[in-house]
Order: sequence, then C-alpha cells, then structure tokens
Amino acid sequence: MMKSLGVLLQQRTLAELQAIATLWGTTPPASDDPNDVLRMERQMRDAPAARTVWQALNAEERAVLHAIVGPAARNWCVIEHLPQRAGLSPQVTESAYARLAQAFIVYEDLAKMQGEELVGQRVAFYGYTHSRSSQTPVEERLIAYVPTEIATTLYATGRELGTIMPDRTTLTLDDLLQPHRQGDLDQIGRRFGLTVQTYCSRNEVRAVIADNVSQADAVRYALTQLPPSLSDLYEWLIAKGGRATTDEVQRRMRWDKPALLNALRTFEDYAIAFDAFSEGERVVFIPARTFDNLRRAHARPQPQAQTVERPAPRTVRPADSIILWDIAAFVAGVAQQDIELTRTHALPKRTAHRLFPLLTNEWVRQNDDTAYRYLAQLQSEAQDLGVIQVASTEERPRLDLGMKLDVWASQDVRMQTHRIVRRWPHNRAWHDQVGTHYAGWQASSLSITSAREALLNLLRQCEPGTWYNVPMLLRKILEEDPFVLRPHQRSNGHGGFKMADDIRAHWDDTDAEVLIGMLKSTLYELGIVSLGYDTDTLPATRAERNPDAICLTELGVEVLKGDLGLAQTPTEHPLVMQPNFEILLLEPHMPALYWLVRFTQPEQIGRASRFKVTREALLRSMTGGTTVDDILAFLARHSQKELPQNVIYTLHDWSQHYKETRLSRVVLIEVDDEELATELCESAKLRDLGLRRVGPCALATPEGAAVRAVRRAIERAGYATTSAASDQASPVAASVAQ
Repeated sequence: MMKSLGVLLQQRTLAELQAIATLWGTTPPASDDPNDVLRMERQMRDAPAARTVWQALNAEERAVLHAIVGPAARNWCVIEHLPQRAGLSPQVTESAYARLAQAFIVYEDLAKMQGEELVGQRVAFYGYTHSRSSQTPVEERLIAYVPTEIATTLYATGRELGTIMPDRTTLTLDDLLQPHRQGDLDQIGRRFGLTVQTYCSRNEVRAVIADNVSQADAVRYALTQLPPSLSDLYEWLIAKGGRATTDEVQRRMRWDKPALLNALRTFEDYAIAFDAFSEGERVVFIPARTFDNLRRAHARPQPQAQTVERPAPRTVRPADSIILWDIAAFVAGVAQQDIELTRTHALPKRTAHRLFPLLTNEWVRQNDDTAYRYLAQLQSEAQDLGVIQVASTEERPRLDLGMKLDVWASQDVRMQTHRIVRRWPHNRAWHDQVGTHYAGWQASSLSITSAREALLNLLRQCEPGTWYNVPMLLRKILEEDPFVLRPHQRSNGHGGFKMADDIRAHWDDTDAEVLIGMLKSTLYELGIVSLGYDTDTLPATRAERNPDAICLTELGVEVLKGDLGLAQTPTEHPLVMQPNFEILLLEPHMPALYWLVRFTQPEQIGRASRFKVTREALLRSMTGGTTVDDILAFLARHSQKELPQNVIYTLHDWSQHYKETRLSRVVLIEVDDEELATELCESAKLRDLGLRRVGPCALATPEGAAVRAVRRAIERAGYATTSAASDQASPVAASVAQ
C-alpha cells in the first residue's frame, strides 16, 4: 500500500529527517515534533526544492528516478522493470536505486497487482487509464514509488534536464505563470496591490498579471517590499544580464541551500525572477520582457532633485501668510456686517462682493468664479477652526463669531499655519490652483490627497534658504513613484503598472502642473515657500507664469517638521493710534489683530495692517457689551504712544448716542374685546403660558414660546383659534373666538 509523504516522514528519526531536509534544501527540523515535520513537508512540495533534488543526483540516479515518476510509470514502477525503463544495466540500476532509497527519495512496497495494474489504487494519476481483464490473477509484486504529493513536481522539473522541453529561461512570463492556479495568481496580484475584475477567466487574470508585473515600476515596487538582501541580490542579477547560476548566487550571498530556496520562493511569489535548469546548469533568471523593461528604465536619466542647489533667481515673490490675513478679513466681515446665508449655507453673491475688497489674495481678482470658490474655502476653513459659526436662532441662517475665536486669536503665526497645514492633505473643501500649463490628462484618476502628502514629504527634505529648480524637484517625485498622484490607477489591474510610461509622458503638463499649482497657491499663501522667476520683472500675477524656483522659508521648516517650541512672545506695544483715527498695526500681533477686526473698521490686513475707528464700528461693538472705556484701555495698553486727546473725546461723545432696543420672539394673541383678554389672563388653565397684556385686546407669551403649543393650550381651555399668520412667522398673531 503506497503511503503519503506525511506518513512516511512521521516514521523517520530526527537524524533521517535532517538528512532529507539537507537533500531537498529545506530548513532542517529542530525536533521530530509533528508541526516541524509538517512545515518541512510543505517546503518539499514546491519546484525549487524538487530542482535541488535533481541537482544533487548523478545521471544514473536521474534516469532511475525519471523511470519511476514519468507518465508511463505514474509515480510507481515494478522494481524488476526499472532497468528497462531507465535504459541502464541491472547492476547500475540496482546501485542507483539503492542510493535513491537510502536518501528517502523513493520507497518500495509489496503491492497487489492484476496484470500490470495495481489493485485498489488509482490508475489514472497522470490521466491515463488502462483496461484489465477480470480473469487475470492477482499477485503480489515489489514496486518502487514516489509519494504522490511530490511526484508531479519532480516529474515537471526533471523534464527541464532533457532536450524535448523548451528552455524555461526563454519562456514568456505568461508561460511561466501557466502552471499557477487561480488562487496563486490572485495572491501575486494582491502583493502588488492589483485588483482584477472577478468575472475574468483564469487566462485573462494571468495575462493581466503578466502585463503588469513585467513592468519596471512593478519590479521596483516589489523590491521595496523585500528585505534589503534580496533587493541587493536582484540588482546584482540585473547587472549580470538577468541571469546567474545558483552556485554563483550562493557564493556571492554566502547562503546555504535553505536560504537560497527561500530567496527563490520569494522572487517567484512576486513573479519577478525564477529558477530553472538551462544548458545543464541550474540558474536564476529574470524573464526576458521584464529584463528589457528594467534595462530601458535604467537608461532613463536619474534626477538629483533635492541635493542640487541652483543660483538665486532674478526676481522673487517673497512668501506671505495670505491665508491667515484673509481669514482675519473674513472674521472682520462677520463682525462688522450682518451676513445671511442661503438655504445651503452659502454666501450670496451680493454679500461676497462686499467682502472681496478686504481680501489680500490676488486670485480673487482673476474672475468671479475663482473668487467665489476662494471665499467659500475661507468660510469652510474658518467654520472648521471654530473661528466663525452659523447661528441657528434666526429664520434664515447667518454667520456669527465662533466660540473658539479667542483661542485662535491667542496663537501666533506659526501655530495657526501649522493647524491649517496639518488639516490640508485631507481637507476636501480646500481648492488648490493648478499650474499655468495644466492640460488635464485623465484628471478623474488624480488623488489630490496623495499629491499634497507627497509634496509635503518632499519639502521636508529641502534646506531653508536654498533655491531649488521646480521641474527637477518635482521630477524626483515622479521617479520615486509615478503613481503618487494616481494610487488607485496603479491598483487597477487592467491599467496598473502598464500606465507608468503614459504618466511619464504626460507628467510635465498634468501631474507636475497640479503640484506646481499647490506650490504657487496654497503653500505660498501659507508662507511655506517663496517663489522665484528667471525674468527681469516679476510676473503681474501668479497665474500668468509658473515659478522657476522655490525656496523653503524658516516658517516652513518649523511648520512642516512640527518643531514649534515655545510660542513667540509678541511685542508689548505693536500699534500706533493716529489723530485721524487710523490705527497702524506694525507687525502680525494676532491677539491685537483679532481685537481690532472686531471693534474697528479694517482698511488693510497683512504683516502690517491698517484700521480706522468709526462711529458705526464703535456703536456695533457696544451692542455686544463692550464699553468705550474697554476700547480706550485696550488701545492705551498696546499703543506705542499716548492716545491723541481728540480720539478720546470723540469716542466718549459717540458713545453718548448709543441707545439700545430689544427684540423678542413672542406669540401675539388678539381678541375682540377687553373682557375676553382679562378672562384669558386670569384663566387657571392658561396659567402655564405666562400670558401678559400688551394692549387692551392683545396678549403675548414669554419669548421663545412655540405657536403650536400655545394654540393647543388655548383650544384645550375651550377657546377656538384662527391663525393670522404662518406658524413660522415671528411675531405670530392668533385670533381667539369664544
């Protein structure tokens, strides 16, 4: 009875198991524990282990083993027939067979046979069937066999030693993957992050995998997933012309057989290199198409982006924290105006036009669409930061100052910039501009989040105060990963790594233009980079021309690395109060800036800001509870000089004109006569409504009462009601009939 490989191994001693492992190139078991034996058995089943066995045998032993595992033998052979099948003399056959048995490659058994067929065994291991007569007597005969778990692999790898089969090193990658099952192909795809449609046939999946994995970018991706020693070996293999003998590999890497086989298995798991018998030697090789693609990729010039400095450009647009100034300007608009929103919480165009003059960013002067989008971006960012909020107490939504405004105002420029940059990569409401020459090739596959993260990582490698050539700097991103802006495209098996060359061809006018747009819009407007131009005059706008060079600022280094340290101590007296009621804020003192945008009229906001004290701004600030003494105290505390006397007198004079009225949201109840009004006020059933007389025939509820609740209470008290206005109106009048 032929036994399985697992049973046969379990019957061996530890010394015998270790000898078997040495022959097969597997990791020797440390004990005869069943789990160790099972791991050894699994390693013996693959092709690299089978080739290691064939490599260790001489010509006679190979002939005898082939006679047993060949298709005519179906993994077993009657021992007395071995000389004939092997084509050797009986003496040579017996000697070779003894060595194979001693090495536990072949086993023998006394089997029941009927003619030339086994009784009670499968007779179609290789797909061949034989008819046998039921009249033939059954007899016991001695057979040699190889366990079925390793017979097929031994046969397939042994055929490579002959001249009938084509040289495996000449096969295409698609042919090399032919023996792989569907699950094996899926595993290869997953290692590269490839997704293939589930409805594809095995042949289609194999073709997709072969097309993608043979690309140079796919190989480079795979090497990043491998240990450094394997990456080094693969680079050496490329330098050797894509082929080397296993003996050369072992000598170079100083590996034993288990280490060699583990490397071969890993390469085959990624389908980037294979082993085979070729011209009588065992070799490791890179498939021809893969090697050609690698050679072409290696021929491309390799950029040296961040390490190459360039001379300073002829004209420079210094970095400025434009976004911070425009957020402050937006807050000023909210503080100084009543800004009602549309039902979708968007700014009406008329309101937007009132805010445009306060903004510093030049993009708002390009066209209305760009300006509206930029203003919506500021609104979204300010709301997310808690600097402004949407008031929910009005009939129509409106903007109001946010609960976190004081916290934001207390932070310096570095911290405010850091908070925005930290949110920027994943901020979907943020719109970066694109470069001047943007072409928009396959724009739907672009991932803006990935582009932002890649650009920030690249800038972290730059030195502050050093000028870098923009095209060369961005080319480094391309060479490190052409799919950096299109990660989903790489995982698409039907496009995938095959798209790399197309991406390179369109890089300068699409992907690079997206990154340049981020540099000259968002990162410049946050003060991260300065822009340089190789022109005698500065371009009128950033949209007119792309920058030729960029320089990382000191603020950029602190923000990108997150090493902010202690907050900078602001100047104690940052402003100047002039007799013409103008206030000059000479530096970006954020607490003073945000106090001024709330209580004065802004005229210019930036690194140096200008405000004006007006009667309207003063009265508006007093509505919020601020007194004229509070305003004068703040100005005196932060001013470099004493406040002009005319300013003090005028502010006190303006404050005398402040008169306050109060609006309430009540339900107004009108009746036909005074007697009914008195009856309603004195009704015990309506006592909870808290009604009060506001006229001979009119009553009002306390502020905030719901119309429906008032109507329900009146009707339960036995009075009829008729609405004089909709339930959503305020105030609401309801006629009451007895």
